[in-house]
Amino acid sequence: MLEGSFWELSLIFVLALVVFGPERLPGLARTVGLWVGRARAMLRNFNEQIERELAAEEMRKAARSARDSVKAAAGEVMDDDTTRRSPDVTQQSPETTVKRDDA
Repeated sequence: MLEGSFWELSLIFVLALVVFGPERLPGLARTVGLWVGRARAMLRNFNEQIERELAAEEMRKAARSARDSVKAAAGEVMDDDTTRRSPDVTQQSPETTVKRDDA
């Protein structure tokens, strides 16, 4: 995040000491520390939420893919079962034969 060498951080500390004075510097440091901590917590929560959303989306895609595979397999089984059971055109089952006594 923030990178700085010892000398850069020392310069920032000296400038803050000159600008804000020794009386206000501890309170300022505490306030800045609280805000930095809150910002980090918000960023961490945001990252976790994004990861959860991505994981949920991946699960939805996997479930959709599995459902489509099952539907395709079921369709193939039904098609295969239908072609095996389809009656021959020359044969008629007794239920479909109609007797007429009119003649």
